[in-house]
Amino acid sequence: METDQVKLGWRDRGRSARLQANHAFDLEDDADRKIDGTTTLDLSLSQRTDVGTFSLGVQNLLDESYSTVWGQRAAMFYSPYYGPDYLYDYQGRGRTYSLTWSMDY
Repeated sequence: METDQVKLGWRDRGRSARLQANHAFDLEDDADRKIDGTTTLDLSLSQRTDVGTFSLGVQNLLDESYSTVWGQRAAMFYSPYYGPDYLYDYQGRGRTYSLTWSMDY
């Protein structure tokens, strides 16, 4: 699977921000089976304070709904012989948040 990443960031002494785009390209195999590519955006923010550094992350910022490459391939190989498509169509994770605190001592 061919992928591409683009990052845009900003940083000063106590703060940082980064927006990252992750893109997986559409594919087609020798049997003309197609895999749909996806694009997701991730955001990272951090702030240094007297009591440590606080960071906030948002993965899949736009809450893009998509089938993973594995899910699309599995549906091609296993359905309908071992069950319907939806049994193998593994969906990518929706919007996910992370909040962290770190301190140097």
